[in-house]
Amino acid sequence: MTEHEIQLNQLEQRLVRAWIESDWETIDAILDDDWSVIDPAGRVLNKQQVLNEAQSGERKIDTGTIDEVKVKEFENVAIVTGRTTAVGSYQGSSFSVRLRFTDVCVRRGDAWQVVASQGTLIAQ
Repeated sequence: MTEHEIQLNQLEQRLVRAWIESDWETIDAILDDDWSVIDPAGRVLNKQQVLNEAQSGERKIDTGTIDEVKVKEFENVAIVTGRTTAVGSYQGSSFSVRLRFTDVCVRRGDAWQVVASQGTLIAQ
């Protein structure tokens, strides 16, 4: 595993922990200001929309893991794919999901930021 693959895997692990711990400072640092996500329902949400839902308690991740992380690096851009398993709630309804994700990351100096994400549910 290359140094950047290790860094990006650690970034993904920090991000899932930050969501669980409601660590908004870490989430804000990892997600680019212009970040957007295509969620499993096909909705396109921007960073502020997702953070507003999370900070209000409308979106909550209680437990989560990320594995099967793979990285394809192209100079200052990397495509990171992996699998997320999470338990939490959304708009008052409990959920337990497994999904595949794709994150597009950009290296700025020594740090990586996620600029776009997409998640697809894994059929149970």
